[in-house]
Amino acid sequence: MVRLPSPPLDEYDYRFGESPATVKRLLSLACLALLAGAQGPLVADSVPDPRSPSLEPGQRLQALIDRVRFEHARLVTLEADFVQLKESSLLLEPSEATGVFSFASPDKVRWEYLEPDPISLLVAGEEMTTWYRDLGQAERVQVGRQTQRILDYLGAGSSLETLLQYFDASLAQPKDTRQPFRLELTPRFERVAKRLQEMTIWFDPVQYMPVGLRYVEADGDVTEYRFLNLRVNAGLPADRFELEMPSSVDVREIDLDRQAAMR
Repeated sequence: MVRLPSPPLDEYDYRFGESPATVKRLLSLACLALLAGAQGPLVADSVPDPRSPSLEPGQRLQALIDRVRFEHARLVTLEADFVQLKESSLLLEPSEATGVFSFASPDKVRWEYLEPDPISLLVAGEEMTTWYRDLGQAERVQVGRQTQRILDYLGAGSSLETLLQYFDASLAQPKDTRQPFRLELTPRFERVAKRLQEMTIWFDPVQYMPVGLRYVEADGDVTEYRFLNLRVNAGLPADRFELEMPSSVDVREIDLDRQAAMR
């Protein structure tokens, strides 16, 4: 188990007023927002090999952090097919959904769910739009201070190194060099544990991009993402991060900052 220095405790004194559905979507975004978390480039020659047998456990974790930081600093676009698996006490059996994940630096993300229900979830700048295509309904959330607090609270929008200030980490290196690194994360603080019991991230051993993500919420619900056929810096069309919704779509506007101010 490896620990990085703790952030100031007052960073955790947040109040959440978002709907459960919105929080669940933000959890997914928060866990993957570390894709955009590079804090400045490193020189290639200075980046150690995380697989070096001479490294101690703490050194190996730092080597992985540095390598992820180096690769993500060069990340412009990323696209991948994904499989989402969910287990919940509210579901009779585990559910599975498939689609395409797209990312463009610094702050554009799109989840295009194709099966079984067509849903488009787009985050561009300070706005998150979820379009339930088969229902003809959409929800547009202004990502203001209240939402950013959740993202900061979970280490999102920051580097992997910052994420590890909020979680204890255990790094598993498989003997087969073709298999991904596995990073096990458990909350270091009670307020974080109220949202997440644990999180696991798998990193590709060549590209050092996440190829898997699993998190267990406080109520025991489990969400897992598997990313396939990663396309790194292959370019994306500009309209990938635009949603052209018909005028017949019923759009619900939500301003979380305004809701918080009215409480």
